[in-house]
Amino acid sequence: MFEKVNPKHPDKIADCIAGAIVDLAYKEKHNPKIAVEVLLGHGNCHVIIETDCNLNKKEIETAINRIAGDVIADIKIVEQDIHLSNNQKEKIRCGDNGIFKGVPTSDEEKKLS
Repeated sequence: MFEKVNPKHPDKIADCIAGAIVDLAYKEKHNPKIAVEVLLGHGNCHVIIETDCNLNKKEIETAINRIAGDVIADIKIVEQDIHLSNNQKEKIRCGDNGIFKGVPTSDEEKKLS
C-alpha cells in the first residue's frame, strides 16, 4: 500500500496542524501526554485533543489559521482518558490504533510511486 498526495491535500495540512498542537503542548509541559485528531475540509477545522496539560485555545486557533488559512476552528480539549494515561505510565508509547495489512504492489504501482 502506498499513498502519495499533494502537500496541500487536507490530510497533509491536518497532520501539520496536529504537529503544531503537539509542539504547543511541549511548550507548556516537559513531558506532555497528548493525542490529537484533526478533520479538515469545506472551510472547517475540527480538532479533538486529549491531554494532561493546559492548552490555550487561542494559540491553537492561531496555529490552525497560520497553517490552513481562513477556516472556522472547532476545538475540543478534554482530559486524557484514564486507561490511555495508565498505558503510558511505564514507558513512552505512541501511534494510531489502526491496523494495516501489506499487500504486494504491481509493477505499474511501483512505477507510479
